[in-house]
Amino acid sequence: MRRSLRLLAACTIVALVCCGCGTIAVRKTSNVLDYLYPEGSPAIPARDVTLTLPLRVGVAFAPGGTATRRGASDWVNATAMGGEVTEAQKLALLERIAEAFRDRDYIASVDPIPSLYLAPGGSFDNLDQLAQAMGLNVVVLLSYDQAQFNETTNWSITYWTLVGAYVVKGENNQTQTFVDAAVYDIPSRALLFRTAGSDVRGGRSTPVESPEAFRAESAKSFEEAIDDLIRNLADGLKVFGEEATTGRVRGQGTPEIEVKAAPGYSGVAKFENGRYSGALGPVELGLVGLLVVAGLARRRSA
Repeated sequence: MRRSLRLLAACTIVALVCCGCGTIAVRKTSNVLDYLYPEGSPAIPARDVTLTLPLRVGVAFAPGGTATRRGASDWVNATAMGGEVTEAQKLALLERIAEAFRDRDYIASVDPIPSLYLAPGGSFDNLDQLAQAMGLNVVVLLSYDQAQFNETTNWSITYWTLVGAYVVKGENNQTQTFVDAAVYDIPSRALLFRTAGSDVRGGRSTPVESPEAFRAESAKSFEEAIDDLIRNLADGLKVFGEEATTGRVRGQGTPEIEVKAAPGYSGVAKFENGRYSGALGPVELGLVGLLVVAGLARRRSA
């Protein structure tokens, strides 16, 4: 009898160890191309671009969804393990981008666009409606791909005890996030430039903590990927401004571009030189130096 019990216990342990290697994967995606060119729609050729500065820019996430997989083939509800990216999260991330670019004097405004304003597969007709309603010239469309993996380690044997499920961090969690930004001139349908940001992170949790850890890591990874995107967007905007002086978008064979000023605006040169009001060039630095010297001279004379 004792041998039978020992054998049963050993088989149970082996079964638990084997089961402890399973994974749960959650993937959240959205795709700009699915939004602009839904299945069956013809390609829309880009026309020549005329940018009138200062620009009015909209920022939006392309419509997307969530899929969850347990093991190799069973897809289950995603709500418990991270869920959808909420509208509040999206708007907070969009505001993060908008705030980073509002100080450029060749940008009149940067407005986050709620997801409800974008119809799945709405394409450029939808963008034309937004441009008319919000007075936009340019739109930054964001795609994202976030994959989260939860793997139960061999410590799962302790989950058979009440304490183990609450104390032992036997869950390995990993989150990988990629965010892509495509900048379009709405009237011409031309892709001006694109860039991306990414983040990879991992951690451990108890099975009780795992859903909450998944949600927290998802939100944090999106924030870090957006911050990386902002840095790359700033570099991409600078390069695009410099390339605009050649009269082409992204080199030969792409639409021609003309940059002109709205009445009363005089900052075209800053845009084309990749500069903005928040950065001091040589002339501005020279003027600051003269003001400092003049101030010191006044103090000495006083």
